[in-house]
Amino acid sequence: MSSSTGSKVISVKPLPPRLSKTCILTIDTHRIEYEGPDGKLRTWEAMQRTTRPKDSPVDAVTIVAIRNESAAVGPEVLLEKQFRPPAGAVVVEFPAGLMDAGETTDECAARELREETGYVGDIVPDVAGARPVFFGCEWQTPPASSSSRTVVINVRVDLGRAENQNPTPQLEADEFIVPFWVPVKSLHAECRKLHDEGFAIDSKVGIFAEGIEVAKLWQPAL
Repeated sequence: MSSSTGSKVISVKPLPPRLSKTCILTIDTHRIEYEGPDGKLRTWEAMQRTTRPKDSPVDAVTIVAIRNESAAVGPEVLLEKQFRPPAGAVVVEFPAGLMDAGETTDECAARELREETGYVGDIVPDVAGARPVFFGCEWQTPPASSSSRTVVINVRVDLGRAENQNPTPQLEADEFIVPFWVPVKSLHAECRKLHDEGFAIDSKVGIFAEGIEVAKLWQPAL
């Protein structure tokens, strides 16, 4: 798959927030007044999503889906290629999506996985019993400028299941997502290869790959 996928940025123009459909409907800006460690009052400008359901602790879920079908290849992680206009490139990402009102994070993960990739999987329970909430979600910005939150949901995908014999994504009209599998053991090298080919690597995927390499490097001491 080409890193262009036929999509390209035509122009970039200033857009006042009041004229932005996305900003008005889904993003709010505010000024935070806080006290620093020196006792002085300071201000900080930030963004927050307006779409987080009132009954949800997070805005979105990030899905780490793994299949393990071949002893020779080992576990493989499911990634996506999707053109992101702000990046001006096709971005390599984890499946992810925003929470809907009334659903749990597990239900959101199962729904988004099937909608974006066509796959059905089994949610892996968190080892500690409660998943930690991370700041920064989906395409939103990090905690320095946003209060957006996410949880990571691990999913085990069995290709032997009938639903996974011919996975068919249920994409919206403006979604162009290509799912693909990468062996976990070579994810770091594959990210570098994709980067060199012109793809943009989402930070969550990059950090995940770097974490695997750190574990390999320091495995005897861990």
